[in-house]
Amino acid sequence: MTGRTPGKRLLVLVLAPVLLAATGLALLPGGGAHAAPAGRAAQIRISRVIGHSVKGRAIHAYYRGTKGAQHVLLLIGQMHGDEHAGPHTANWVRANIHPKPGSGVWVVPTMNPDGNARNTRQNAHGVDLNRNWPTSGWRHTPRGSVTYGGPKPASEPEVRAMMRFLRAIKPDYVASLHQALHAIGREGDKPGWLRRLHRNLGLPVRDLGVGNPKGTVSPTMTAWYDKRFLKYGVATTIEYGAHPSHHWVTVHAGRGIAMAARVV
Repeated sequence: MTGRTPGKRLLVLVLAPVLLAATGLALLPGGGAHAAPAGRAAQIRISRVIGHSVKGRAIHAYYRGTKGAQHVLLLIGQMHGDEHAGPHTANWVRANIHPKPGSGVWVVPTMNPDGNARNTRQNAHGVDLNRNWPTSGWRHTPRGSVTYGGPKPASEPEVRAMMRFLRAIKPDYVASLHQALHAIGREGDKPGWLRRLHRNLGLPVRDLGVGNPKGTVSPTMTAWYDKRFLKYGVATTIEYGAHPSHHWVTVHAGRGIAMAARVV
């Protein structure tokens, strides 16, 4: 597959590539697509199962926007299962953001459904999914530690599913939501995007290192994506505080991220 699905440029998120001729979109098994109701005929909605967790739980992705959008945002609500604010943002964006013509938004409420169900940072194998990405900075860490990176890079089905999905859609903007460092990661080479996030969310922009060896690439989703796909877009970590209000994580953050990505 070449280019992007559904658009070619800009995004918020794997795939058995079966071509859907009516929309130009590749559907996953169990996925579906339908046009928006009358009045929003220019928009389409898509739901997909992009992969499964260790315990077999589905990882869902949802799209709303223009058919063949050129300006797309991917929002990943949760990677660590004990960080619950991000899914609220993701679900609010899914229900309330109507991308402008030529734009679209992918939403993955959680890529760690087992951790979410168990209220644990790690997946069901005890792996921190944000230390399992195949980069030069991956390293063996003690099994049982909070940031255990797995037995080898990309060992976890959740990470492999997201890798396939990101390679297929190559979003312009990926916003990966976390808690509770109260900051925006200084990642990639898109200063305008970071400035807009800072202005809209009121969070400081700073380095969010994970302790990988000097001169290596962090074994995180954002670092993996930025190393390989920066010519297409940028992935950024957004860390909420420990106890943001419901209004802040839904209306304020949801609108702020969408506006920073310029999809509304």
